Amino acid sequence: MAGGQYRAICDRCGMKRYSHETKMTWDNLFVCADHCWEPRQPQDFVEGRADDQTVAIARPDVVASMGETTLSSAATKNAASVSLTSTSGIGDRDTIGIVLDNGECHWTFSDGTPTAGVVTLGSYLPGVAASGNTVYVPGINNETYLTATGLTATGL
Repeated sequence: MAGGQYRAICDRCGMKRYSHETKMTWDNLFVCADHCWEPRQPQDFVEGRADDQTVAIARPDVVASMGETTLSSAATKNAASVSLTSTSGIGDRDTIGIVLDNGECHWTFSDGTPTAGVVTLGSYLPGVAASGNTVYVPGINNETYLTATGLTATGL
């Protein structure tokens, strides 16, 4: 045995070797230089980077439009229904927005199909609204939807 050499045991296979026949791995193991040693996996050095998931140009398939009408008569606080100048395009469960006298817009829905210009509200009116105040109604884009039964309906 050469000077300064000593016996070592491979941490992988357990074989007795001279120290000059072993190598230290990246995770601090002494292994056989000829058949147990292998370089560190290059994938260990790959650094991740954030994936930019923003969409360059995003547009809905159908341009939403909001229609307007007005109150044909004044509505009191806690009113359960309102009279409109036109109920065209309003159906059961359609969202409507009523501008109150204090400038706020109360959003609710029509509870049933409007009859003779009167819309039954899904929630009570939280304030007074004068005749002529704006009422926002759903857009009329003639969209076609499939219902749960598979039948086609327009403007649900």
